Amino acid sequence: MDDAGDGGGAAAGTAGARAEAVGRPENPARTRRKGGIFYGWWIVVASSFSNGIGGSIQWQGFTVFFLPVASTLGLSHAATSVPFSLARAENGVLGPITGWLIDRVGVRPLMFAGTVVVGIGYILLSRTNSYASFLAVYLLVISIGASTAFMQAATTALNHWFIRKRGLAMAINSAAFRLGGAIVIPLLAYMIIRVGWQTASLWVGILMIVVVAPIALVFRRTPESMGLRPDGDPPPPAPAAGANPAAVPAAASSTASAGLRSGPSRHLSSRIAATTEDWGIKEALRTRAYWVLTAGTVLRMAAHGAVGVHLVPMLVSRGQSEQSAAIMVGALAGFSVPIILIFGMLGDRIGRARLLTVGYMSSSLSLLLMALVGGTWPLMLALLLWAGSEAGASLNWALVGDLFGRRNFATLRGMLAPMYNAALVVTPILAGLVFDRTGTYTPALFAGSAIMAAAAVVFFVLKPPVRRAAPAQ
Repeated sequence: MDDAGDGGGAAAGTAGARAEAVGRPENPARTRRKGGIFYGWWIVVASSFSNGIGGSIQWQGFTVFFLPVASTLGLSHAATSVPFSLARAENGVLGPITGWLIDRVGVRPLMFAGTVVVGIGYILLSRTNSYASFLAVYLLVISIGASTAFMQAATTALNHWFIRKRGLAMAINSAAFRLGGAIVIPLLAYMIIRVGWQTASLWVGILMIVVVAPIALVFRRTPESMGLRPDGDPPPPAPAAGANPAAVPAAASSTASAGLRSGPSRHLSSRIAATTEDWGIKEALRTRAYWVLTAGTVLRMAAHGAVGVHLVPMLVSRGQSEQSAAIMVGALAGFSVPIILIFGMLGDRIGRARLLTVGYMSSSLSLLLMALVGGTWPLMLALLLWAGSEAGASLNWALVGDLFGRRNFATLRGMLAPMYNAALVVTPILAGLVFDRTGTYTPALFAGSAIMAAAAVVFFVLKPPVRRAAPAQ
């Protein structure tokens, strides 16, 4: 399959690029705009709603389920971390597969089916009354559905529809995810306190099926399939009469890729510009840039995953009530929204890697202060610095497209999954074990601070890949 992606797929990508360059739709009958607005922005709206509701519950909601589930089932903090950690291990195995499927089948069918499966999973979860049944449902139903329902599918769609405005589009999606968390997480916590986590889980399942799943119907594969171009750009001028039509795209491609073929320019050394070329899968895996990006992603996820699972328990251990801790988590999500949007816009202009360095140093300081300060307001101020990590997700994924193009985005993103999910398997359980043995999260917070600082350094040294020139004939 990789050979097809690098060989036959490359030919298809070249043909698609030529069709794109001359403005020829893959399916002229479907050429349309909606309300005079570039259809890509409707994709952004759909992604925002899907992740703002469903994604925020799936990925941010586990922390408010944490203590009630532990209490009901009589579990330690380490044992309660296991479902999330094993789900990440499962996603690590499924990531390359789901990424390949999304690139080949398309976002819409996989997102719709995945969201329905997640909804069914939460309904089944409401009927569990033992640790074994909780694990089985969470891992074999919810986690499998979520692997295609939310972020991976949405970022793939946005990468297809945007190049110049990719950072802004992904930032809006990421900001909606956090804004949804700011609204949904406190409400979910309130519901769990009032009616119990099992009844809350039932209502979450119904919400997923009735409200979130139909949003997938808005998605379309590419702008070219609707006779459009990425970012809503107009088609280039038609070639002069008698000119070879293939010459225009060939020249454009040569110009766009000149910097990459001849090595990083002075401009690229300070900012990673989005490539207009598509890299083959094997070709990308042979670059230093892919593995530096992998290292930074793994470090970021290692700390972010542990904090995400344990954030409410961490705040409770520092003297906050469960409801107060949930409100603080919601406040963090709300504060993160403008930060994410600002980082997204700046990333399109000054480069994403440098912003990730700043954001992850801020997150490192956040965890250090959380380990040292006490009281509601000092903790809240320390927690707000964690917004740097929240803002980093969209920039991190946009870099995959910046470095390696559109055609194999989901596959290359999915191939990162085994590495960063391996870290997500270990760190939440380790954080739980630290608390179980010591009664405090302080050592885990110090370790997380060091890991985020290391991630900042890795993104600081990231450089764009260089495609070697073909040997002279």
